[in-house]
Amino acid sequence: MVSTPVRDAAPEPATDEDGRPYANGFRPAVLEWDGWTCADCIVCGTGTQCADCQDCTDFAFPYPPHWARPWAEGEPERGIELFGGPGGMSAGRSLVDDGGDWVLIESNRDAAATARAAGHWVVEADVRTLDPRHPALRGVRRVHGSPPCQTLSGAGKRSGWNEEEIAELQSVMWQASEAFGFLEVDDLCSLYGGPHGYFGDVLDGMEDHPDADGRGELCGGGHLPPCMTPAEFREWAASVVSDDRTALMAEMLIWPMCLVQIGAPLISITMEQSANLLKQSPALAEAIQSEITSVEGFGWVWCSWQVADAADFGAATHRERAWMVATRYEWPRYADHVNVDKAAREMWAHVLKRTGRLPNWTPELDRRIEPYQGRPALPKVAVATALSLPADWWADTRGKRGINPRTGKPMGGGSFPLNDVGQCVTAPWYGIKFRPAHVPQGEGTSTITAPELGALVGFRRDYPWTYIPARKGARGVRNIAQMIADAVSPFMGAAVSSAVQGEDWYEPVSTYQATLYRLDDQAADTDHPALPAPRTEDRAIEQLELFPAA
Repeated sequence: MVSTPVRDAAPEPATDEDGRPYANGFRPAVLEWDGWTCADCIVCGTGTQCADCQDCTDFAFPYPPHWARPWAEGEPERGIELFGGPGGMSAGRSLVDDGGDWVLIESNRDAAATARAAGHWVVEADVRTLDPRHPALRGVRRVHGSPPCQTLSGAGKRSGWNEEEIAELQSVMWQASEAFGFLEVDDLCSLYGGPHGYFGDVLDGMEDHPDADGRGELCGGGHLPPCMTPAEFREWAASVVSDDRTALMAEMLIWPMCLVQIGAPLISITMEQSANLLKQSPALAEAIQSEITSVEGFGWVWCSWQVADAADFGAATHRERAWMVATRYEWPRYADHVNVDKAAREMWAHVLKRTGRLPNWTPELDRRIEPYQGRPALPKVAVATALSLPADWWADTRGKRGINPRTGKPMGGGSFPLNDVGQCVTAPWYGIKFRPAHVPQGEGTSTITAPELGALVGFRRDYPWTYIPARKGARGVRNIAQMIADAVSPFMGAAVSSAVQGEDWYEPVSTYQATLYRLDDQAADTDHPALPAPRTEDRAIEQLELFPAA
């Protein structure tokens, strides 16, 4: 793990903050740090910027050098974005709050390079190799995460749907508050060899202790000290699932809890994940919610879960995702309460139909964010409108296929009209073909470019999609399409970010949508638009590589 070297790594008997020694060799799982920050830096004391100071750079690595300085009220809010991808959430956040100070953590090199080209500070690393107790993170106020969804996706092997695995991982995640020092107990004296268990009962074999029937100087309630490191908790979570990508959900508890434990003024957590997290594996959402809101956990005032579609917030294609919003002290902006029974029956209608009952473990759905707050919905944007194509054209996401003799339609799907909001973009869309309605399926010649594919999801057309060739001559067409397919839609990123920070989303996103899809120009054009110039496959590849790596 990346952390800061300890001043003296020699093991010594561990004591608590009052100097009392722990019993049986117990050592709290805290990161040893000598307290040095930029405030103690002789170089910076001369007026040098942290970015030009080697001591601050080394101390804060891999985070920005100025994070060596303690954060102060009134400065740009520091945030950590886990699984940042190519920067979709950040692109949405910038529409409502361009004054933040965020670091994105992303392991995919193409996505990291894209986010970096878009102007973000990116730590290119597996999140599991980083220690959230790093002292440079003591100023973080906000966390967002978009954990990988492959094991939850309906298109994958669905290992994240396995009830036994999910129950095991849920049980592990329920222990996060104890692992990281947030479990409040009646008596801590057993940590020092005393007679009482965590809840004040006398331990077996300690009945003759002089304090067994009373309270001695070591007796007293409080929070258990952290008993697991992030690495140990990650190893435990991964041990109960067949695919360790499912265990990455635990990072949404590991990072916030460790940050608060080291003194970070964390006030919000947001999260995006496959809608199947709620629909097929709600026990994981329940574990996160219970640890955040429970008095035996974080004890925060708000944690809501809901499924939302980017098409309902301005995008030209559907992108249905599960979203979590958690706040520490106050309700988020757009807070709304709904009928919990109705919401649960709608969310798990497929389970009710199959079993006659709701799932055993589910998050509370009585609260949600409602960004519109009674305002008119943003216009629905058809694919034809978004790409300035004729409304009566069609798109084929697969090659030419045979006709089903019973229905008279092409077999296998993959074709849709452009006069409506598009389906969810997937990686194979890099090979999409557009055609007039009278042209047979699979025989279209007009193709799509990377800027256009990104625009359908909600990215500006000049977004710097970047591919680092893995071999000579590689073009990365599918790699970039996969990035676009996996990314958070900036439209949803803006709405959810606005719930916890920045300005109201409605006006800036309305303006962004009109500009991105040229809605004002098309509304003013009363004549029939000219047919677009043909876009060949070669042209599509050229556009996909508009932003090659340096």
